[in-house]
Amino acid sequence: MEVYTASLQEKTKLKGLLEIVSSSAEFENIPIRRHEDILLRRIYDRVPVKLPRPNFEAPHFKTCLLLQAHFSRLQLPPDLAADQVLVLEKVLNLLSACVDVMSSNAWLNAVGAMDLSQMCVQAMWETDSPLKQIPHFDVEVIKRCKDGGVESVYDVIDLEDDRRNQLLRMSGKQM
Repeated sequence: MEVYTASLQEKTKLKGLLEIVSSSAEFENIPIRRHEDILLRRIYDRVPVKLPRPNFEAPHFKTCLLLQAHFSRLQLPPDLAADQVLVLEKVLNLLSACVDVMSSNAWLNAVGAMDLSQMCVQAMWETDSPLKQIPHFDVEVIKRCKDGGVESVYDVIDLEDDRRNQLLRMSGKQM
């Protein structure tokens, strides 16, 4: 809590929150394996939040990348996927502590920490379509829905069965 109190500010945004939470002592033991930097560089090229001084040998940087890979729903090799599970098991409690620190200071950006928590739970960026939360909704289904004027989960619910089937094109099991 002391680290968060010292690090968080009223103007801390998503990138800063990611850096601060990833730098938590709880992630110091995330393993860095031999030659893993090559994989981490490939992941870094595919995630949107870039850090000023990437260090592919640092557990905190790896933690930040694994969180972004989670939000981007990137397929990871088994070792990295196992590390990602360890990160996700700890991160929600840490974000809750960030919310506590920010809200105790009456900072409105506590909502950003809540958004980051939601991103962890839903495995998606806050800017992604809310339709991405629905099982079996991939990029193609979401595009068809958007083109058809369907923007939200509630829009899907309100569709007539024939129109829904036409847009979603899913098997009975998927439905």
